[in-house]
Amino acid sequence: MALFGVSVRLSGSSAVSARHSSLLRVRALVERLIAAPFGRTPQRPRSAPPAPNSADQTVNRNVRLLSWFNFFGDFRMYGPIMVIYFAQVTGSYTAAASLLAVKMLSSAAFEVPTGVLSDRLGRRDTMIAGAVVMVAAHLGYAGASGYGLLLAAVVLEGLATSLWSGNNESLLYDTLLEAGREEEFPRHSGRVNSMFQIALALAAAMGGVVAGAWSLRVVVALSVVPQVLCVLLALRVREPRVHGPLESNALVHLGSALRGIRRNPVLRRMTLVSALRYSGESAAQLSPVFVAGLWPLWALGLWRTFGHGVAFVGFRVSGRVIGRVGAARTLLFGELFDNVANVVALVKPTVFSPVLIGSPAYGMSTIAQQTLLQREFTDRERATMGSLASLLGSVLYALVALGAGLVADRWGIVPALLAIQAVVLIALPLAWWVHAHASSLPAGAGTVTE
Repeated sequence: MALFGVSVRLSGSSAVSARHSSLLRVRALVERLIAAPFGRTPQRPRSAPPAPNSADQTVNRNVRLLSWFNFFGDFRMYGPIMVIYFAQVTGSYTAAASLLAVKMLSSAAFEVPTGVLSDRLGRRDTMIAGAVVMVAAHLGYAGASGYGLLLAAVVLEGLATSLWSGNNESLLYDTLLEAGREEEFPRHSGRVNSMFQIALALAAAMGGVVAGAWSLRVVVALSVVPQVLCVLLALRVREPRVHGPLESNALVHLGSALRGIRRNPVLRRMTLVSALRYSGESAAQLSPVFVAGLWPLWALGLWRTFGHGVAFVGFRVSGRVIGRVGAARTLLFGELFDNVANVVALVKPTVFSPVLIGSPAYGMSTIAQQTLLQREFTDRERATMGSLASLLGSVLYALVALGAGLVADRWGIVPALLAIQAVVLIALPLAWWVHAHASSLPAGAGTVTE
């Protein structure tokens, strides 16, 4: 009976509930009929706005931090007078030149180990380590009283540069990849890298003013501050997810990266294009001599500023250009334009030659090159593959610079710059191959997506 009583109470409750639901439906219908003539509709509760995607938030945060990191990292007021400062401290231009050579060699020596470290330790931690080491290097520059401390400082700067090389571009690409927005890499990379050019232009102008008002050592000491800001910015960067399993040890990881480059036809050629283009930057050390023969000495600063301004514009518009014509086509025509402009400027020098010499399309070509490389790098060996490309570029840079110096001593500055241009020309057929095969390679064989 007790069970029956409970059953009766439940049945009664269900009937009341059904009656109440019917009344609610009738009431809602009446409200709609009354509100319709007056053009009003009953308000429905609005759903809460969707929560922002954490991956998209990470993209916005990391892109912003990387932009300012690049700005402060290259805001070195001593840049144009570095050789003079080294000579002042050591008492010898030969010693000063040897320090610059050691810096380049140390960067090349650390390239591959730091690339492996980035893939295994993480992008953020590698970035922080590089920033801390760069602060130590600048403190060494500012406090140096002789060759020994400067030597230690240039080695530290080479280490810091190699920690960032390959790592920071991989950090940006991995951040976009995690959010499923890797197709936006050209646009974001162009904006991030354009900050280098603004920093170089502003720092060079300010460095000259400070050096004139105080001393070279004050210029170097003040350059420590932007490097400290880089450490603070790196600490705020968010680590993107690691994609793909890591190899058992560093040597196996390196071997896997080398095999990946060897088996991918696009990646092989793009690695060579990257190295050849980097070797062409050795012309920057000799081109001021060429310009000084055509323009007054005081105009060299304006020429540098103009070059940085042109490069800034190229970086900023690179994403839009690559989006319209594709990365492979942008690289090909950018390199073709630069080569023609430089050869014309050198073969028949005029007062307009300094405007043409250099790389008017440098920004767009660089972002196109990075886009093609990042598309072909494997997720688990991205930084290591980038470091291998940088190592090859450093070796070619040293060889080309040495050869150009010998040519300049024997035949003059114009033949030396033409010799450098001849080496860079080798990149054109490689870029043409990538462009021609961009849409014809089978999947998994180094496809370039346009």
